[in-house]
Amino acid sequence: MKRSIGFWMLLGIIVACCWIIVGYLVPNFNFGRSTLVTITAPAAFMGRTMPLGMIAFVLLNAMMYGAAGFIITSLHRLLTHRSQ
Repeated sequence: MKRSIGFWMLLGIIVACCWIIVGYLVPNFNFGRSTLVTITAPAAFMGRTMPLGMIAFVLLNAMMYGAAGFIITSLHRLLTHRSQ
C-alpha cells in the first residue's frame, strides 16, 4: 500500500512540474482560470485565493494526489476482500 501511495504522490509531482513547465513556455497562460489545470492539479484551486510558490504548489499537489491514492487504494482493498 505504501508503494501505490508513493506512485500516486510521484504522479502528482510530475503533473505539477509539467504545469510549471507550461507556465514558463507560455508566459500569458492564466493558471487560475483554467479548468484543466484545476482538475489535474487541485493545488491550483488554492492558488486562486492565495499565492503559492512553485515548491509549495508541487508539494501540495503531491499531498493531494497521495490522499486520493490512499482513498482509492483503501476502497479497492475493501471491495476486493468483500467479494472473496
